[in-house]
Amino acid sequence: MKKPSKLTLPLLALSSALLLSGVALAADDKKPEAAAAAPAAATPSFTIPDPVAVVNGKPISKTAFELYAQQLRGKAKIDSPESSNALVQQLVLEELLVQEANKQKLADDPQVKQQFEMIQRSLLASTVIRRMLSESAPSEEAIKKEYDNAVAAMKSKEYKAAHILVDSEDKAKEIVAELKKDASKFAELAKTKSSDSSAANGGDLGWFTPGMMVPPFAQAVAKLDKGQISEPVQTPFGWHVILLEDVRDATPPSMDELKPQIAQMLQSKMVNDYLEKLKSGAKIEVTEIQVSAAVPAADAAKDEKK
Repeated sequence: MKKPSKLTLPLLALSSALLLSGVALAADDKKPEAAAAAPAAATPSFTIPDPVAVVNGKPISKTAFELYAQQLRGKAKIDSPESSNALVQQLVLEELLVQEANKQKLADDPQVKQQFEMIQRSLLASTVIRRMLSESAPSEEAIKKEYDNAVAAMKSKEYKAAHILVDSEDKAKEIVAELKKDASKFAELAKTKSSDSSAANGGDLGWFTPGMMVPPFAQAVAKLDKGQISEPVQTPFGWHVILLEDVRDATPPSMDELKPQIAQMLQSKMVNDYLEKLKSGAKIEVTEIQVSAAVPAADAAKDEKK
């Protein structure tokens, strides 16, 4: 009966991935008042040495350790000596592989050079986007404006209805005729005649918006007055007899619920606008890709067999 619900606020796709940044700073012991004002946070009971390891004479710095841990944020918890030592072991193995790669002079390999260039291009591009967003984050006023626009756009009604579902129009007409004699029998008839899972509850469907129902059902409900019973309505599920029990204005999500989506949407728009600005100020020449007229290898093989 009900269609899968859709997001009420579609989001624009971000044009570039945003890199995670930020390293937690320890409170300054010389300023106890500042430390007291800061939010309570778990303080590590262990110290990270510098360097954290030395591999064949090459040190792995504490800074490298912290950056590596930052990249794993959300995937690994570095909150104990055991987890920190495990991370150090990963860095040691990585360093061994890098040293082996240097012995094999892989940095001079054309394919590796090409991949280095691609990684560098991606990093530079995403850094430009990240810095642009950090300098011009969406304001509270802009978020509030988008929220108000979204709420205005999604104004709709919610309906509370019950129905009886049967497999033929004739059966539905018989039920309608019976209900015209005594509408109070609706729940009883739903329990004995409806093939829907709501039959056990007297056909009760609860509260729903039109978008949650298949179009013929939603359109029929919207035409009913409160307390009115419909004529037979056909949908892909069968034939329905619908009782509209109540109507109310739909309650929109709160601003706090939509704020993350709105902020992301505004950031996406900022990125798109920024990219369009760069394009408008650049001289761009795109070479059209030509479709090759060459015979596919599979077809060529067939011709050779002939």
